[in-house]
Amino acid sequence: MKIIYGLLMSAAMLMSLSCNAKDAGANNEQTARMLIMQYFPGQASIVENKKPFVRKGDFNADGIDDLAVLFLPNTKLKTSKQLKVSMPWVYPGVKPSKTYHQSLAIFNGDQSGWKSSNIRVFALLDTLGVLETPSFELLISRKNDKDYKSHSVMLPIKSSGDLIIIPTEAGIDTYVYWDKNEYKLLEPEEIP
Repeated sequence: MKIIYGLLMSAAMLMSLSCNAKDAGANNEQTARMLIMQYFPGQASIVENKKPFVRKGDFNADGIDDLAVLFLPNTKLKTSKQLKVSMPWVYPGVKPSKTYHQSLAIFNGDQSGWKSSNIRVFALLDTLGVLETPSFELLISRKNDKDYKSHSVMLPIKSSGDLIIIPTEAGIDTYVYWDKNEYKLLEPEEIP
């Protein structure tokens, strides 16, 4: 009887853990929708056709969770007190389109929660469609992952924040990282 009770309790705990993981993912998605509506009212929408469209990590290494969210701007976004807008996917000789493609918003969390007026938002806009390629997936390398060091060693600065990894069609990972003031893009040289 004790064995059966133990098995039932173990099964209940496993079910509880898997439900919590699902709930956490759903909570991140709900939070991402709320943040996009709050900081880009009528200016953008969530890109829900890509799963996952939101990833949680400590990207700026302050010990507080941040969110990286795929979104689609439908108008020009302007830098403000809380919002910093950049266009990291601009290349010499390549003319960007006049419309925005799927882009990346990073919300730096605050200890007071997601409704805090201290939230800093970074919009990394894409006018070339880099984040819409078939190989694109929003990936994260956390600082406690075994492969984090192999990713972070390429960065031009020492970083202790989680990294956002953006695979390319050429099979070369690119990285979005925190440089102590803003998010930068690193595109390693192609090695033949």
